[in-house]
Amino acid sequence: MRAVEYMLLSTLVGLTLTGRALALTPKGELSLAAGVDSAYDDNVYNSRGFDFVNRITPHASYRLTQPRLKLDSAYDFSYWNYALGKAHNSFNHRADLSVEGQPTRRLTLRFSDEFSRAEDPGFLSRMGVVAPQIGIIDNVADALIGVSVVRRVYATLGYTYHFARFDPYSPEQAAALPPLYDGAQHDVQGTTAFSVTRSDDLRLAGRVQLFAAGPQTTDGNRWDIGASYSPTAGWRHQFLPELEASADAGPLFYQELDGAVNIPAAPPSGVTWRGAALLRWITPSWRASAGYVHDLIGATGAGTALWGDALVAQLGYHYLEKLDAHVGGGYFRNGRAVNQAWAYDGVTAEAVVDWRVIRNLRLGAYYTLRWQQTGPGAIPPGMDTAQFPSITRNIVGVRLLAVVGADARPPRREVHP
Repeated sequence: MRAVEYMLLSTLVGLTLTGRALALTPKGELSLAAGVDSAYDDNVYNSRGFDFVNRITPHASYRLTQPRLKLDSAYDFSYWNYALGKAHNSFNHRADLSVEGQPTRRLTLRFSDEFSRAEDPGFLSRMGVVAPQIGIIDNVADALIGVSVVRRVYATLGYTYHFARFDPYSPEQAAALPPLYDGAQHDVQGTTAFSVTRSDDLRLAGRVQLFAAGPQTTDGNRWDIGASYSPTAGWRHQFLPELEASADAGPLFYQELDGAVNIPAAPPSGVTWRGAALLRWITPSWRASAGYVHDLIGATGAGTALWGDALVAQLGYHYLEKLDAHVGGGYFRNGRAVNQAWAYDGVTAEAVVDWRVIRNLRLGAYYTLRWQQTGPGAIPPGMDTAQFPSITRNIVGVRLLAVVGADARPPRREVHP
């Protein structure tokens, strides 16, 4: 809880410092939307066979823009109905808030938070890990301070808090499945970027992580199970105004903490590496990106830190406020930290088309593939089965969306690569 208190305090300080920007004339944009979605899912909850899932998805967003202050907020609600009764009807929520202010010419303050409540875990996208097939509360909060030290040097200090809490298992699930653990991940990172040329930046960073866990449905911060320390060096190059590439990498030192005794097969101390690379191309009509990440992640239900690989590529096209088309794909692989055998890997692919029929009405269609398999590290010690099965899942759906307001972007869909 102490980390949460620090986060809230930093947020209040940031909002206080940026408050004088409110004296300027604001520009506010309100958007309301309501969607009706019907999909064929050939493997509901990854194990229950096919069903027809009907969804009602109201959406609201508000954006406030001033020269020194930007605020974005949104709320999505989804009611999911399963026509053949393969699962109970579910209520799912997501709320987003982002505030960025510049109290001085050199100082930037930013805070964001995404809160999700998913009775059906298909509502969530958790890159690099498998979502347990049970209800979940998931929250990610970020706070950042950026300072333009001199003309060619920019420094930031940021804190990220990720928390996950899982609903209780039924007696049958508790008897058959390995235990889940509520979890938390705390990251503190400092970065300094040097503008070497007009097109190139050198980046040096250092990060400290704390991984915590606790029994399911109780407290994800009960046991401090591990920490990591990692310096990185990176480079960003701007090939064209529309095209940029970046890469960062460095060693990672993992330390087992005293609370790890409460988790069977918790990873011991060790040394590994982390890295990330991104290629991004954006024009008024096209947007494309390809990225790779190798890092340690927490708050997954496993009760330990995991190493994870994630490879993602996507391509989107936008035509005259009438057509939005998107294709994407991703591959992930993970296992217990630091370098234990891989436990799960999987592929997700998606294709989406949205067409503006009239000014405030959109019609869309989408297809999603989810495939995953278990590996040698998937079965915890003392258990006979893996937490999650190998699965193949196809989802095909159509969507009708009515939008009122300045922000005509459709709400985020429940399934992403």
